[in-house]
Amino acid sequence: MKPEFVLDGHRTTTLEAFYSEIGQVLLAGQPWGESLDDFDEILSSNYGLLPPTFRLAWCNVNAARTALGYSETVRQLIQQLRDCPPTVLIKTAWALRSALREQGPTVYDWIVERIRKHPNVDLILIEFDQ
Repeated sequence: MKPEFVLDGHRTTTLEAFYSEIGQVLLAGQPWGESLDDFDEILSSNYGLLPPTFRLAWCNVNAARTALGYSETVRQLIQQLRDCPPTVLIKTAWALRSALREQGPTVYDWIVERIRKHPNVDLILIEFDQ
């Protein structure tokens, strides 16, 4: 049986809160870069703290899906616009335009997509408290 790590959707209400939960649950409080790219590195076991394969159960996922919806996506994209290099400025602006219209992927979708790219991680989405 694979080791299992459990995220709580009630504690993942912003992207920053998600990063904090990841730091606590997957890295036992160890510091990390707290970005989606660094999250990929964690899932690839490049931080050396995780087993090569594992299950990631995300409980209360409805709460996370709602909190990491379009409002959070707009907030994150506005932050990205402030710091992004000119080469991705237009792409980020178009993503923001879509999010303002409640279209396209949300922060929740970004996270789930990143996790699903890793064949060593079994993602389990749980709608209710565990």
